Amino acid sequence: MFSPKFLFVLIFLYNIDFIDAASRVPFSRPGDMLRIPSVDYSMHYNLLRLNFSSEILSSSQNNTAFSVSALSKTGYIYGMSLVKPAELTRSAELGFHLQKNLLVYGNVNLDFGVQDILFGEKNEFTNGLKTGEISLFGVLSNKKEFEDYAISTHIGLGTGKIVQDAQSDTTYEKQKIGMFLGFQFKTPWLKKDGGVSLLTEFDGMGLNVGLHIPLLNLYQINISITHFENFGDFATEDKKPPDNDSLQWNAPGITLGLTMNIPRLYNRDRGISNYSMDRNIYSKTDSSILFYNPICKEVVETLRDSIHVGNNLIENLTAYNIMLLHQETILVDSIRKNIFREEVSQSKTNKAMRHLSRSLRFFYDERYRDALSEVNIALEEDPQFAIAYGRRGSIYYKLGDIRRATLNWNAALQLDPEFTEIYDMLKASDENRLESVEISKNLGEY
Repeated sequence: MFSPKFLFVLIFLYNIDFIDAASRVPFSRPGDMLRIPSVDYSMHYNLLRLNFSSEILSSSQNNTAFSVSALSKTGYIYGMSLVKPAELTRSAELGFHLQKNLLVYGNVNLDFGVQDILFGEKNEFTNGLKTGEISLFGVLSNKKEFEDYAISTHIGLGTGKIVQDAQSDTTYEKQKIGMFLGFQFKTPWLKKDGGVSLLTEFDGMGLNVGLHIPLLNLYQINISITHFENFGDFATEDKKPPDNDSLQWNAPGITLGLTMNIPRLYNRDRGISNYSMDRNIYSKTDSSILFYNPICKEVVETLRDSIHVGNNLIENLTAYNIMLLHQETILVDSIRKNIFREEVSQSKTNKAMRHLSRSLRFFYDERYRDALSEVNIALEEDPQFAIAYGRRGSIYYKLGDIRRATLNWNAALQLDPEFTEIYDMLKASDENRLESVEISKNLGEY
């Protein structure tokens, strides 16, 4: 963050009147836009960024610029520019620029900075440092990504040459605070090298449009049209007499440029393990991310995609494992339920057998009523007990109730069709020879 003493000096310089002419050649200031300040989301990949650009105004007039920018370990973006304006009366200008991120909230970044600390040859208008042209700014940036596309929005307020940079010498009585707005739309064209970007911005003086075309990942061709709204008047100065100073303050220009990124070498001592992506709203920039090597960017992206695929596979396997565990629990519960039912059934069968055994003793003692009572209890314990129905049929036969005896014997056969002894009993009953059958022996067998 800027020191109070530094801010005081900037506020003092802000109130000084100044004389202005074009020196903000597109792509000559830190950032990824044309002439307005912006947040460059890819700056931390590079050690240095070099820009060469030439703004053509007519066949004999052009602004040329060379600039270099870098991101420090403390999170400051430093920039230096050397510009030769088209105006013959103006000397080459050496400029210094400074920018710092002060707030990060989700996809939103807030940066403040100062630009256009310009030095030129001494003449009647300037005296070394051009204090009147110093520009202060604050910019709010947001980046949204969807599929293979991304759009960055930059909006902010600026003073000085940021919002009052004319193509010709223009005298202003006082610095103006103005708003600027810009959009960068990144496409999947040439995605392997970073993607082609479409740029459009309003800088307080006019509309500018441009293109970033990547080459071999580390190089980039820049094309732009400044004052696009006046592009129909491009190079009208060529049609006027040479002795007429015809360059207009809002003259359109075509800019061609080249950007060269010098990658930051990876520092093994510092590493990147301490960098946290979960920065809070007041967090500082972690300098360890600055040692990321952009040459390996594609490899890192591929590994990141592989990690995402692996994580998805792990999540699917985890969900499948949970499903199997759930099915196992259901199966275990079902087995336990069946075992419990078997145990209950076996317990009832055992009780029924005890009562059936007592009924047999009563039957031998010719205590048929007691024997019938025990058989009925046995059938209450196990209603599917075929032997008990056969025993009850024999008891009813001894009691002289042939109809009930026959009904119980048939019930026993329905439950156990292979109950051969019952067939013998029914056959003997039909032939009136049941007395000759050893009924007590048959009863003992079942």
